[in-house]
Amino acid sequence: MKKLSSVASVLALAVGITVAVTAPAYAATDRSGAERLNIPNSSACRAGRTVLEGMVAGPGGALYIIFSKGSAGEPVLSRWVRDGTTWDGASWICSGAPISMPELGHGNDLAYNANYLGGGPALIATQGSQSAFPSDDVTIVHLGTDGSIGATSTVHLPTGNISGLCYSATAAGGAGKYAARRLNSLWTHPGAGALTSGWTLVTSSLTTHDNRSDQGIDCSENYIWNTKSINDSTPDTGWNWVYQYNWSGGDVESDIGVPGNTLTDEIEDITHVGSDFFVGVNRNGGVADSVKVFTE
Repeated sequence: MKKLSSVASVLALAVGITVAVTAPAYAATDRSGAERLNIPNSSACRAGRTVLEGMVAGPGGALYIIFSKGSAGEPVLSRWVRDGTTWDGASWICSGAPISMPELGHGNDLAYNANYLGGGPALIATQGSQSAFPSDDVTIVHLGTDGSIGATSTVHLPTGNISGLCYSATAAGGAGKYAARRLNSLWTHPGAGALTSGWTLVTSSLTTHDNRSDQGIDCSENYIWNTKSINDSTPDTGWNWVYQYNWSGGDVESDIGVPGNTLTDEIEDITHVGSDFFVGVNRNGGVADSVKVFTE
């Protein structure tokens, strides 16, 4: 992975549907590091939901995580904060009870804006996934000054159904910028404007890999990370993948590997706290879900 301090690329304004480029050989090293959060299915912060969905770092480095009942939906939104102990898998605690939010839809991805439209901190949740739960809408979840979860509203996007969304306050020279993924195309949006217009379709070559499923994305000053997970058609030896792009849609690094561990570990999202990057992993078969370091 290239260092975050690299010079930002100039945004390409060419408009058009992108052509997916198939990645060649899939030899990659394991980039999932130490565990930072362990969430068993019995955790009260899941409220009986078995599937980890979207995840994002919010104010003060807190993690906001959506859990759902899979195809049944019924998501809840939970908030996790550091408890001040050793930086390990048990060093986070759930802050308050999870909140039932059916308006989040599938909740495939979360973005965080510290001052959404000048109205203070908010999370933006994609209501749909790419195919099974299509939706052109996102849910705005307003946060209190202490990071607590508040009221919601819905915004309709002109891009059509998206399944990945992120926001970086440091992109575009500090002006802020959104990125959204729809199939193999990439859209960007200036951070200050309303999400109902102003999107630009970026000429890109978002990589495809076998038949992996689109999951969450993350972005920083210079880069966008796109995750693809194992699914029912993945070989037992298959891995999850993360791809790194610049804001012009150029491929920076492909086939960053996160093992699927015989289809047990399914990557769902990626986010960062400062220079520390994390991946959210939904672990199947009743195994505890996990948030792990994403190593360079």
